Amino acid sequence: MSVGIAEVYLQYKGLLFTLAYQMTGSVAEAEDIVQETFVALAGVDINDIQHVKSYLCKAVTNRCLDTLKSARWKREQYVGEWLPEPLFDDGGENDPLRTVIAQEHVSYSLLVLLDRLSPAERAVYVLRAALDFEYRTIADLLEKTEASCRKLYSRAQQRLKEPGLQVTAVPAPAKKLIEQLMHAISKADASALVQLLTQDAVLVSDGGGKARAALRPIFTNRRVASFWKGVWPRWADHSHMEIRSINGQDGIVVISEGQVKMTLQISLNQAEDRIERLFMVVNPDKLAHLQK
Repeated sequence: MSVGIAEVYLQYKGLLFTLAYQMTGSVAEAEDIVQETFVALAGVDINDIQHVKSYLCKAVTNRCLDTLKSARWKREQYVGEWLPEPLFDDGGENDPLRTVIAQEHVSYSLLVLLDRLSPAERAVYVLRAALDFEYRTIADLLEKTEASCRKLYSRAQQRLKEPGLQVTAVPAPAKKLIEQLMHAISKADASALVQLLTQDAVLVSDGGGKARAALRPIFTNRRVASFWKGVWPRWADHSHMEIRSINGQDGIVVISEGQVKMTLQISLNQAEDRIERLFMVVNPDKLAHLQK
């Protein structure tokens, strides 16, 4: 039975977006890569392709690898710290992006960590850990041996190990701490903020040179608390905070004049009773897809 491109698009768009988003950390790049893949597919007789899923995943993976190689150069020109684009996943049952994140449970912390990997390590890790592909399939997609893919995956696992960063599981205490964090920030209560953070807490903010942000990470609970005590009063008169599900975990969204101006996500310490990392995105380019 012949298959049309529209059917293939509906069947595999979610999977391909997941792959591209986790490979690049960019919603815009992921959408472009998936679109380019299907545009190229329009010139091919789908019914001549023996394994459509593998064909599409290989095409997307190759485009992602090319993007990552060019992204390395772009990052050198980037102003301040670079963070992945956040993604809401509470948009409703019919929202394909919500379904993607809900099914894969990929935390924002993992996306941050994935940027430490080489393109090949990242490809193998995403295909194996996030999408549960067999090593034989991964080897075919990347045109490598199974042994080489296993080695790349093992190396990626070692490089991703860091205490306090949740990789797949979303800890139950996170929501309560997010609520307390939002309250402490809104009151500019430095003392309360210090109590919520580990002593070695780190805040990473991404403004991309287009919005005010710290150009370097801010270390220790007291300095992070001082940062928020100084920053929030400038936002308070024209903004409000909401808790939204972002990348499978509750986070804080700052809204001003109906537009998302900031996202703030956290990871916890090993005891899951304090906040150890805060990831703040204010670069308007990285928030454009979140606007209503």
